[in-house]
Amino acid sequence: MSWQHLRTGKTLQQRLAQFQGHLAELNAPRSGLEPGRIRRVFPRNFVKINHQLFIPLSLNSIRVFNVPRTQRGIRVGIRTTFPSRNAFRNIRLVGIGLNYVELQGKGRVPSRILFPLSSVESIYRPRKRTLKRKRGCIRRK
Repeated sequence: MSWQHLRTGKTLQQRLAQFQGHLAELNAPRSGLEPGRIRRVFPRNFVKINHQLFIPLSLNSIRVFNVPRTQRGIRVGIRTTFPSRNAFRNIRLVGIGLNYVELQGKGRVPSRILFPLSSVESIYRPRKRTLKRKRGCIRRK
């Protein structure tokens, strides 16, 4: 499967504008997780969430909830600039924008995770797991 069909040609601001009114969780470098609704997306730099202005390109990640699942995408692993403890080692990449990547979140609640490219170190294809063979008794006749 090719990566070409995942390109959106949008910026992070344009993509967030499509999610106005959705519940979001911001992962900021020094403040941890900030939950709230996306109230307004300004054209250039800011997003208004819970009466605060955030700069999306300075965040580690933005998780947007109540977004329908999609079947398109590629299974990848993402290495981030912040500690994530292999949380993104096997996840579906569903979009590549001009300055962000979009992943489909795991779990019961459908969600999308948007990473600014400044917080992504690398994207790789995960290897298939090989089953460990059990060492058993060798039966001789």
